[in-house]
Amino acid sequence: MPDPVSARPDAGRYALSLRKTGLGDRLVCLCAAWRFARLSARTLVVDWRHARYAPGAGNLFTHCFEAGPTLAGVPLLTGDELDTADLPRPAYPPAWEQPGMLAMPWLMPTDSYPEERDKAVAAILVGEDFPAATVAFHACLSSEHFPFADAHACLAALRPLPAIAAAVEDFRRTQLPQAPVIGLHMRHGNGGDIMGHAPSWHSFDAALQRCRRAVEAARARLGHEAPVLLCTDSVEVETAFRAQVPGVICRPKTYRPPAAGELHAPGAAAAGFEDALVEMLLLARCDALIRYPAGSFFSFYAAITQARPGAAPATVGALQQPFDRADPLSPALLV
Repeated sequence: MPDPVSARPDAGRYALSLRKTGLGDRLVCLCAAWRFARLSARTLVVDWRHARYAPGAGNLFTHCFEAGPTLAGVPLLTGDELDTADLPRPAYPPAWEQPGMLAMPWLMPTDSYPEERDKAVAAILVGEDFPAATVAFHACLSSEHFPFADAHACLAALRPLPAIAAAVEDFRRTQLPQAPVIGLHMRHGNGGDIMGHAPSWHSFDAALQRCRRAVEAARARLGHEAPVLLCTDSVEVETAFRAQVPGVICRPKTYRPPAAGELHAPGAAAAGFEDALVEMLLLARCDALIRYPAGSFFSFYAAITQARPGAAPATVGALQQPFDRADPLSPALLV
């Protein structure tokens, strides 16, 4: 973690990465801000303070990952002692010029400026810069055209804290066999608003059938006894899938009651923070990865950092293509 002096911005140029949603969405935004900072020769500022996952006002980033002076070659500022009030003006988008907004950026409403979000995505993809000294990224900056190589460079440089890494290794060693393992993420929502993912769950039974067929396809390549590490936000999904598919392994965790909302919703996220991060990292260690829905952000980290044979894809969009091209709602299968 940087010391208080190094965490104070100077008169340079900055790209501020800020999200208030789930871990996967935060990492998507981080990749986008990292690419922008690298192409525009800026310092990347990661401000995940006042996160629903983190205790008090602490910076969630440094509760997840080790923070050095750079991230994959890009200068980095982050930590509990970060003071974004010192970020230089002018700021972009214009809303960040409001008095006090850079001092307390977590107060900015989430995704309030969709037009600015679209401008940011376009600029990041083509390498366009803005004249402002500080450029803030506070939106869902996903794009299927985002270069895979950049997403991999950014995420592969993250180093989980030793305690988190140890929890991952302990579960991998004691609960999963040395044989190939299939990782399956099923984002259900548990009554929460999952927006564009909602069609995937219009039929609960059809959703389970899609994922069961993806498991069968993965086992056809890895071995019919390959266990399935299931990560989900719904106890109903876990119970139903266990009953239908043999060899399912789940890491014990506390679920919210059925229909009570997602695990990262306010009031529940802090208690399940370590479980969420460990599961995200475990999925990346699996030999095959099934993403349902195919574009779920929680499995983004695993899809990018998972070791895979053959050439890497050109863009991240290749990692969320339905494995059954006849069914646009089928999961992505990466193996």
